[in-house]
Amino acid sequence: MVWASIMLIMLITLWSIVAVEVFHPINLRIAETGHYGDCDRCERAFSSVFDANLTFLQQVIAGDSWGMVSLPIIEEAPATAVIFFAVLITVNL
Repeated sequence: MVWASIMLIMLITLWSIVAVEVFHPINLRIAETGHYGDCDRCERAFSSVFDANLTFLQQVIAGDSWGMVSLPIIEEAPATAVIFFAVLITVNL
């Protein structure tokens, strides 16, 4: 069980590196429009590998708040849906 947890953390970290490079610029554009309102964390959800790890843990593992950050990013750049789907499949399988 320990090895599985370590592998899961490593996998999420790899996806987080991709997320910082791909999602963060898109997320900043969305935040500049004022879409997130009073959500303090939304703008920095993918600003660092650590923040991206927390976001993926919240969304993929806990299944919480997909609509807060991920859906606006997918609406802004539909090709990102492929990456979100890949994260969901690889982490949950």
